[in-house]
Amino acid sequence: MKLKYRIVPQGAADGIVPLNWVFIEKKDIEAAGLTHLEACFAVGKDLGDDCAAIDIMDMEDAVTVTSDGIVAPGAVIGVASVDHGLINPSYGYLNISPLPYSDKMIEEEPHMRLWLTEPYKGKTLHRGPSKEDRGNRGANNENMTMSGRIANNNCGSEVMNMVEMTEILAPYFGMYQIMNDGEVIIGVAGPEVSVGIGMVVSERHGRIFGGVNLGSYKAGMTAHNSGEFAKTVKSDYPAICAPKPVLAEYTLRALDIDLVPGKDIGCSPAVLALAKAYGKPIALDNIAPRAWVELESVGITREKLEAPAEILSRDEIIAKADEIIPGMPGAKTYKASDICEIRYAEV
Repeated sequence: MKLKYRIVPQGAADGIVPLNWVFIEKKDIEAAGLTHLEACFAVGKDLGDDCAAIDIMDMEDAVTVTSDGIVAPGAVIGVASVDHGLINPSYGYLNISPLPYSDKMIEEEPHMRLWLTEPYKGKTLHRGPSKEDRGNRGANNENMTMSGRIANNNCGSEVMNMVEMTEILAPYFGMYQIMNDGEVIIGVAGPEVSVGIGMVVSERHGRIFGGVNLGSYKAGMTAHNSGEFAKTVKSDYPAICAPKPVLAEYTLRALDIDLVPGKDIGCSPAVLALAKAYGKPIALDNIAPRAWVELESVGITREKLEAPAEILSRDEIIAKADEIIPGMPGAKTYKASDICEIRYAEV
């Protein structure tokens, strides 16, 4: 019996990728008759003395949420760090718990209204770990695993080699493209992505924040709270992202059901740019002063958002997404198959 897995190996994308990043699909783990943790050990053994971050993915029966509140198909349902075939018994693996539907969730977290629409309705939600799955991780641990050289952070979207001091980001839609053999764009994250990462929504058991209680950073606020320095926090890291038309498609779905940036969903540069182009309302008065400082540092001002502009159709926005959505200038487009290898581990 063999376990199928995908790996974006160190050195991929013309040398940009600084460490091994593994993706294992839930259905392949089930086909091999393994638990999720056993699958991570099997991959670790296959890698020998090497190290990797591991994300376990459910692309058929699950949904997740991006940091700025966009519901997305598929989900990371487990994360791990492996080095020399070893996984730290306390901190090396983290289950990303299934979260049940409740009317209270929809009331407290309005961005989750998108979960009630097709094609997301009825699928299991995975964002962050439950209190039980978090175990004895401290309050400041942002849902991270650690083993040897490798840390896997923010529920599988930001991974590091802690010895070599290297790091790479993969916002969720970049992972989605890898798992579906689509195209990705890879390059330096840049200021707009760096600012956008901090424009989160409030959730219980979120990818980054929130546990039993709601996260304290609401739509319209910044979790970075770094002023003009927010644009530098993640700006020099490489990032694996979805092409901008893909990001536009899934963000427009939120705008189509009248979710409002700055009130219901996060005020990231991408979300604001798309809402402006689509002629959708933005809760400008609800964007916190500290968030405005960060947005203005990358050229997004209230004056520009309030200025008259041509309203584009859905199709026009997707066709012009590369012009509309700011960030990652100079990123190169790759087929997922050009950066990702399919391998099989003995079990």
